[in-house]
Amino acid sequence: MKPRIVILGGGIAGLAAAIGLVRRGYPVALIERDPPPPADEDLDPFLAWKRRGVPQFRLPHGFSARARTLLAEHAPEVLDRLRADGIEEVNVFKTFTPAEFVRPSDDEFTVVWARRSAFELALRRCAEAEPGITFLCPELAGGLSFAQGEPRVTGVRLADGREIATDLVLDCGGGRSRTSRWLAAAGVHVPADTQDCETVYFSRYYRFTPGCALPRNAMLLRGELESLMYIGFPGDHDTFGLCFEVHPSEEDLRPLRNTWAWEAAARSIPDLAPWIDPANATPLDGIQIMGGHHNARRYFVVDGRPVVTGLLPVGDALCTTNPAYGWGASMALTYAFAAAEAVAAHENDPVAMALAYDAATATEADAVYRESAAMDRARIYRITGQEVPEHDRAEMERQRLIAEGVAAGVLSDVELSRAFCRRINLTGPADAVINNPDLVLRAKDNLRERAARPPVESGPDIQRLREIVLTAEPTLESSPA
Repeated sequence: MKPRIVILGGGIAGLAAAIGLVRRGYPVALIERDPPPPADEDLDPFLAWKRRGVPQFRLPHGFSARARTLLAEHAPEVLDRLRADGIEEVNVFKTFTPAEFVRPSDDEFTVVWARRSAFELALRRCAEAEPGITFLCPELAGGLSFAQGEPRVTGVRLADGREIATDLVLDCGGGRSRTSRWLAAAGVHVPADTQDCETVYFSRYYRFTPGCALPRNAMLLRGELESLMYIGFPGDHDTFGLCFEVHPSEEDLRPLRNTWAWEAAARSIPDLAPWIDPANATPLDGIQIMGGHHNARRYFVVDGRPVVTGLLPVGDALCTTNPAYGWGASMALTYAFAAAEAVAAHENDPVAMALAYDAATATEADAVYRESAAMDRARIYRITGQEVPEHDRAEMERQRLIAEGVAAGVLSDVELSRAFCRRINLTGPADAVINNPDLVLRAKDNLRERAARPPVESGPDIQRLREIVLTAEPTLESSPA
C-alpha cells in the first residue's frame, strides 16, 4: 500500500515535492496556511496573492541555472507555463562572452528571470492540475503526533484540533518552521549549526516605463559603500528589484524603511539613480523589509541513524543560507526532488528512506551552509572592523580571493567567468570555485592588479549616506505605491 504523505508548506519546496511525489505515483495532502492565488489570471500575483506566511514573497529573488535544469528534468511543464506567461530564460554568460569563446556546455548557465510570485504561481498551477495533490488551504498545522515510545511521526495535528494520520511528513515550512520545536517537545533533539547573517534588507520592485532606454541588465547593479551593499535583480514582465543590504548596527540607516529615505539613498548612488527616475521606471510597491536571517544547517541523521522517522526536512527546513546569494530556490528544488526519489526507493522502510535522503543531500547542504556562512563572516569582519581570528584567517583569504580575484575577472577572463557562474548558479559544487590551480593563479593576478589600482568611488561615503537618509523628507512622488 502506498504511504500516506502530508506536506507542510505550499511554497517552492512544498509544491516541487508534491509534483515530484505525485509523478512517482504517491498521492499527497498539502497543508498551506495562506489562501490560494486568485483565480483571475489577469491579476499580477505579486500584488494580488496574499502570502503573509512567506515574509520574503515580495523580496527580490534569483532563479539560477540549477533551478531551471531541475525543472527541465523533473517538471518541464512548469518551464512551459513560465514561457507561456512570457517569462524570459537568459544566458548571461553568453551575453557577455565573445561568440568564439562560447562552448556548448555553457548552455548550463541559462537562468530564469522572474519575481518569486510568478515563479511560485507557475509551480502552484501545475500542482493544482495534478489530481493526486489535495490542497488544504488555508489551513494551519498545530503539531505532530508520534508513535508510542519511539521517535516516529504518525500524524499532523491541525490548529483546530483535527488530526490527519500519515506515514510520512515532508516539512517544507521554511527556515522558521515550527517542526524542530514540536520535535523537541516530544523529546527529539535536532542538532543544528547556525550563524547570524547580520543583515537587514530594504528592497523595492519597479517596472520599466514604455520606451525606456535603460538596458535590461539589473543583474549588473552591485556595489558596496562600506556597511551598505546594493544589488539589482531582473524580474518578469519588464520588472526589476533593487535591494539595500545593511548591517543591523547601522541605526542611522533604519529610515530606509521609508520610501523617501530609500529613494534619496538610491538617487545619491550613480549606478542606481537612473533606475528609479520616474522617466525610466515606476514603483510597484512600498519598501519591503526583512531581517533576522540566519544561516542554519539542521541534522536529522546523526552517527548514521535518523533522529526521527516519518519526517523529511525539505528546503530551508534542512538548510538555510543568506538570501542575498540566490541559492534558496535552487536548493529547495534540489531537496524536494531528492526527497521524492528517496520515497520511491524506500516507500516501506522509513529508516532506509531517511538515510537515502540524507545521503543524497548532506554533502551539498554542508557545502552551501559553509560557503554562505563564510561569505557572511567576510562581510561582517570587513564592515565592522573586527579582527579576523586566527582559526578563520585561511578561509577569509580564500573568500577574498573569490570575491576580489574571481569576481573581478568575470568580464575580462572567460575561465574566471565560467568559474564564477558555476558558483552562483550551483552548476558545480559551491565550495569548488577555485579548486583548479590555474584559476587560483589567474585570481591572484587579478587580486594584485586590483590592489594596485585606485579605488573606484561608487557613491557617497557612508557618513554622507547616513546624512542623506536621516535628512530625507517625504514628497508626493515618494509616497508608497
